[in-house]
Amino acid sequence: MAAMAIVITHVTVIDGTGAAPKPDQTVILEGGRIRSTGNGRVPKDARVIDGTGRYLIPGLWDMHVHLLAKPEKAFPKLLASGITGIRNMHLEAENALGAAVKLRREVEYGAVEGPRIVTNGPMIDGPVPVWSGSVTAGDAASARRAVRTMNEGGADFVKVYDFLPRDAYFALAAEAGKLHLPVAGHVPVRVTAEEAARVGQKSIEHLSGIFESCTGDGSVDRDMKQAANLWPISRRESAGRMHALLLHAAETYDPRICAPLYRLFAERKTWQCPTLVALGEVREAGLRVVREMHAAGVPLLAGTDAGGSANVEPGESLHGELELLVEAGLTPMEALQAATRNAAEFLGRNDIGTVEKGKLADVVLLEGNPLEDIRNTRRVAAVILRGRIIDTASSEQSSATPGAGIQQGPRR
Repeated sequence: MAAMAIVITHVTVIDGTGAAPKPDQTVILEGGRIRSTGNGRVPKDARVIDGTGRYLIPGLWDMHVHLLAKPEKAFPKLLASGITGIRNMHLEAENALGAAVKLRREVEYGAVEGPRIVTNGPMIDGPVPVWSGSVTAGDAASARRAVRTMNEGGADFVKVYDFLPRDAYFALAAEAGKLHLPVAGHVPVRVTAEEAARVGQKSIEHLSGIFESCTGDGSVDRDMKQAANLWPISRRESAGRMHALLLHAAETYDPRICAPLYRLFAERKTWQCPTLVALGEVREAGLRVVREMHAAGVPLLAGTDAGGSANVEPGESLHGELELLVEAGLTPMEALQAATRNAAEFLGRNDIGTVEKGKLADVVLLEGNPLEDIRNTRRVAAVILRGRIIDTASSEQSSATPGAGIQQGPRR
């Protein structure tokens, strides 16, 4: 049975294209699509919502989420926060890829109420992985096999992790390129951020590899590789050394060294998903990096590492991330686009990301203007997903502060 048409009257539309807000609009949602914005004919028996004094924005995407073992617990929080889509970076399950694809299908067909899902399978790491459930690849042949398995199993992309060997990484990137399967994730310790950009890694998470590439101390790269070599012998010692070296690299960051790298990111369209809300002790340095990347034209996504970093809650943390992006120098519109239009562009989708005729009916009604104060994205009045009003009454509403979720362990 088709969902009832929804009409939002007298609402100010912030369509996400970068255009100025359009006041006193009538927006008609019908058949799961945005039928019109402006002054269309109201369908008979439509449900009418008074948008007076309210603001309509595109549905938000959190582009770095870990659904982990019980995703159904995260979905109500995500939806209540206006998040209508997520990029899942890891699912802890016996058959992680099969479970993730099954969940994506169940959500798509309405068997489970949740945001739209783009997903990988398990992350691909070296022979001694950081996280359980990872696929291990110790050489080029095993890396190529892992990519083919992900592709055949229905993954939307592959995620690479810290200890993937150099030869395995480059073989993986080449195989993924042949299959048109995007590569996302960390920059492995034995690979540079420049190399990752040049082989076509589509997105880099958590500013991974940036500080190590931009330090004025030339010994960091050598010492980081030596610390990584300890991982199979003593995880605690290896992790401790690597963390200390990361802090040192952040302290000795030299923007002159990184300027050519940021130009390369902009030229190659190497997307950055900084997850500032999860950066912990290097968050201040991360704000500076994002400010410089943005000035250089590096494309940015909004993501949180919810479920992957301690105390980063699904849903509310995305609002904190948007606030931190503004603190880093983005305008409120640009921060909003990082979670809407940019996500759509990154995913290669022209049916989401903006409030325009013909797009999917994924929109969020706010009580305040987010362009005047980005914190108004927290003031969710209604969430409409697939043309249906989502019942968020039983879900905890957003209350995070900028920088919530300082984490001390490794980011995923």
